[in-house]
Amino acid sequence: MSSHPNTTAANAWVRLPAPRPAARLRLVCFHPAGAGPALFRGWPERLPADVELLAVQLPGREARFAEPRLTDYRTAVDRLHSALLPYLDRPYALFGHSMGALLAYGFAMAVRRSGDRAPERLLVSGSPGPGSAPRRLGRSTWSDEQLVAALRSMGGTPEEVLAEPGLLALVLPTLRDDFAVVESFHRPDGPLLDCPVTVLGGEQDSVSTEELHRWSAATSGDTSVRTFPGGHFFLTGPAAPDVLKTVSADLT
Repeated sequence: MSSHPNTTAANAWVRLPAPRPAARLRLVCFHPAGAGPALFRGWPERLPADVELLAVQLPGREARFAEPRLTDYRTAVDRLHSALLPYLDRPYALFGHSMGALLAYGFAMAVRRSGDRAPERLLVSGSPGPGSAPRRLGRSTWSDEQLVAALRSMGGTPEEVLAEPGLLALVLPTLRDDFAVVESFHRPDGPLLDCPVTVLGGEQDSVSTEELHRWSAATSGDTSVRTFPGGHFFLTGPAAPDVLKTVSADLT
């Protein structure tokens, strides 16, 4: 068995909350805009014991706070492709929420074009499928007040953060640049994916069921869509245990 790739220079891009060097499968998780790998800290204990979770850490947040943030979708995907190659030494699946769904999809398309090991499954959450109409363009130039209102409407951000200017001064620039990544999304060139795709959504989210079903256009494999009670951040609310059960079942 090869040495664990977390010893390579690529480790700045990932966090392993619970290393499992003998894992059958890796689950590579891509965080949403404004967030970081801490979102997935509690997931390993709810995943099958033979699945190792890798949480992607983009520059400009948490342990990489001092690094320049990315603002372009193609650049982000290219950087992720290079950084995550050492982790493709065994079967893996991809999970992404919102911005993370677009990055996971772009990564899957990049490895398909390059002939690297393809994912066993793509799991996308809280994001319209490719080919949906562009949504909420211009958020990267919104005022602080507009961004705070958007965060409040989506849920998922504690009210004490939204009410604290010092914390907002840290959160909002990251959110703005992440929105720039989302707004520069374009459907990647190349053949369709051929892996199965799991699509998750919130029943009260602004992403419609029709938009969730558009993920079927990304693959020649099977697509399943499931919705859960809650808004955009349904996966961190009361539905979280059911979300993790669904993810675990699809990885088994």
